[in-house]
Amino acid sequence: MPTPQLTPHLVAELSARASWKKREYDVAFREAGEAAEMALAAGDELAWWNMKYLQAECLRDKGAIMECLQMAMDLKENALTGTSAELGSRAGTLLAVSLQGLGRLPEAATAANDAAKLVAGNVNLVYQHILAQRALIAALAEGRLLDDAWRECLVLETLLGDAVDEDTAGKGYWVIGNVAFLSGRLEDGSRFHDLAADRLSPSKDVDLWARFNRASAEMRLQAKIADAATLRCIERAELATDIVGGSERDHLEMSLVRAHWNFLSGDMAGAIAILEPLCAKSSILAIQTAAEAHFLLARAFLGAGRDDDARRTFEEAARLFDRAAAPERSAVVRTHLEGIGQEHLDDSDGAAGGPVGG
Repeated sequence: MPTPQLTPHLVAELSARASWKKREYDVAFREAGEAAEMALAAGDELAWWNMKYLQAECLRDKGAIMECLQMAMDLKENALTGTSAELGSRAGTLLAVSLQGLGRLPEAATAANDAAKLVAGNVNLVYQHILAQRALIAALAEGRLLDDAWRECLVLETLLGDAVDEDTAGKGYWVIGNVAFLSGRLEDGSRFHDLAADRLSPSKDVDLWARFNRASAEMRLQAKIADAATLRCIERAELATDIVGGSERDHLEMSLVRAHWNFLSGDMAGAIAILEPLCAKSSILAIQTAAEAHFLLARAFLGAGRDDDARRTFEEAARLFDRAAAPERSAVVRTHLEGIGQEHLDDSDGAAGGPVGG
């Protein structure tokens, strides 16, 4: 029974949040919508805002990124948002995450940077600053602006003090470790991922544990560390993803990691068997991730001696990188494309990977 002092719209809000925590996103979306209407009728504009924000989070978490983007834009433009640095930063961060999910990386970085600036230096809003900073780093790193991303990582590290809870700190160290690996700082990458692993636990959140191990495996593979520790990360991530179910996008991103392991292990047939059906469904993925999947498939084709298939797939990868505004990655692909028929190029350009953020 709800406590007597709770108003009906706050009881509805609690119900929506409980459904969201159970990952019942469609139910939570509906309940949050009902709670928003009740809050509006009661004149509680902040409660209405929070429930619209929760609806956008539901869309994000179930992979409806375009719809999430629209709701984030609506919240960003809402009059109430402009009266509060916290609300402005929350809306801007959600906007950045949505833009990154759609491969619109320069826009995502701009939105996240603006969100971070709104709360920077406010000790009461350090958690929101951490969220905005993580979104900024993820957008920069996925766009391979690694020097910029590392600079922002150093800012994030200063925010992860003793007063920050273990879950928040773990996610922060996870992102910093990702960028360290991407930028060739292998010792830093291992150190920050160890710090993250010490603070994250499968007993607290199996889904988070799955995503962390998948990301750690991705980063190690990008650094060409195809050892037993990397394989353990992959196996833990696969097991945890199976336990929680995961969205189709989650399973595709997990398959991409396994395919990359096969590729680095020299199993081109195994990599191709995973990547061909994956690339056929790549519209589900962020554009940048779809581009990486095609790039990896093209290299697997090349390694298997299927030059015509490799050429066609390199061309598609370059097109996708262009769409994702990642000209450096597109240039690397075109270098491989020009090398077909000559001595095969090695895997010296990094690797396929999903979103950088934790």
